[in-house]
Amino acid sequence: MKRTFISVAVAMVSVARCFSATLGEDPRTFPVLIAHERGTGSGCLLRMSNSVYLVTAKHVLFGTNAPALLSPIARLKSYSRAGTTNVSARTLEIDLGQLLSAGEVRFSTNRDVAIVRIEECSSNDVNIVSYLPGITFLSPERGLQIAAPEVICPAKDVDVGAEVFMFGYPTSLTGLIREIFDPSEPLLRKGIVAGINLGKRTIIIDCPAYFGNSGGPVIQIEHPALNQTRFRIIGLVSGFVPFQEEWEIQAIQWLSQSRSRLNWSGSEHLPRAKKTVLSNSEGGKKTRLCFASSRLRCENHSGR
Repeated sequence: MKRTFISVAVAMVSVARCFSATLGEDPRTFPVLIAHERGTGSGCLLRMSNSVYLVTAKHVLFGTNAPALLSPIARLKSYSRAGTTNVSARTLEIDLGQLLSAGEVRFSTNRDVAIVRIEECSSNDVNIVSYLPGITFLSPERGLQIAAPEVICPAKDVDVGAEVFMFGYPTSLTGLIREIFDPSEPLLRKGIVAGINLGKRTIIIDCPAYFGNSGGPVIQIEHPALNQTRFRIIGLVSGFVPFQEEWEIQAIQWLSQSRSRLNWSGSEHLPRAKKTVLSNSEGGKKTRLCFASSRLRCENHSGR
């Protein structure tokens, strides 16, 4: 059954007033996989002042019961580029319970945003870092791909109709396309900004999102000048709205209510022909339900 997906992003102004990110050459290096005993989600690593934060959707860490964590322990997986060609994974474990007690986990009370401070940077050299207690690397490589703190797109600069990228780990797709989909690597989706609600700081994205995408960054593609392209974070994936098309709902209801009155223009069972027509006449209107190539189409004919 066909469904139309509309995704909802929470504007990044909920995290910080001034923030920016520059995309790396490989999209895999930008999003972060967040996994714990209750599920998975996505996020990204951003630098503010001399600290590095994991930024994600609040419900990925807390569900609906903040400040009660869904799980005290989570694992992060991030890709980082070594040199010019190799991209390798970094895995670390974070003790969310310890960090929450230490005041290093913060969340918005009315927005679906949470941040976790995981490391401090030297004021003189951003490459010299000190990871906070509760952070344990499980991989030999320790360097992380962190977005630079220069420009985040404020909500007022988000453009309806602008193209966007959605980064994340939609792990719920694993069962559907197990043969070709590696859930340990992120997927990049493309869509457009369909609408903005400045009052609620939410952005509507015309782009499919699935369970596991929550918390992943949404990037607006901008062209400030000829032959120039700029990428800015406009928000985090907060949810999606699957919408079943109305004509399909009506067709299904009609079939269930009118089954006894159906007149087949063929045999009693669906043949292998490309098209089978069901007809029903009520009140001068004839409704034809056509099965063609396994797709259902509803046609209304008046006075015929």
